[in-house]
Amino acid sequence: MRKRKSRKLDLRPTVRIYCEGKTEENYFNMLKQKYHQANISVNSRYPIKVKNMSRSGMALLHDVLVDPKINVQDRIYLVFDHDEHSSEELLKCFDQAKKSKYNITILFSNICFEVWILMHFRPVTAIYTRKQLFSKLSGKNYFNEEYSRNKGQKINILYDKVATAKKNADRISSPSDQSTKIIKKDPYTNVNLHLKEIFQTDQY
Repeated sequence: MRKRKSRKLDLRPTVRIYCEGKTEENYFNMLKQKYHQANISVNSRYPIKVKNMSRSGMALLHDVLVDPKINVQDRIYLVFDHDEHSSEELLKCFDQAKKSKYNITILFSNICFEVWILMHFRPVTAIYTRKQLFSKLSGKNYFNEEYSRNKGQKINILYDKVATAKKNADRISSPSDQSTKIIKKDPYTNVNLHLKEIFQTDQY
């Protein structure tokens, strides 16, 4: 009797983006929609899933590592910021993500994700607190409403401003930046460095 050959399952790698909060989730879902437009080439082999974990730092990393939906083929992105985390905790998180069996990249902003949001409107070279960033983004030249109450609900106003944000962020971040360096840089974001690999496009 001939033995039937077992068929290997062809598991498609998935791009998984895990976020600390609702604003980040809404932002990356906006990009997901933007870069699946017909005039932009997207590698359809990599479905993109965005999930708000309502967790941060080591807690976020821990929850991701025990997520049963992940497999080793997936490309995983953790979106978090400096904010209330100590430098020691951040370095530990970067180190554990690097040593993980999974392909994990950390999208890091200092002091918070709103540094990257503000770059959609203007260059950011001054150091801001979270409160100051929220206040600025509430202005009439930005979201024109109380930003802290927005939670990314009006995030689509950034739809055509991503190229501006990338250009502004390229001035302060580099692919060669090490974790020990970036946690001390303020302002800082590296979201700009990973847009191409996530969405398989160089049209922003």
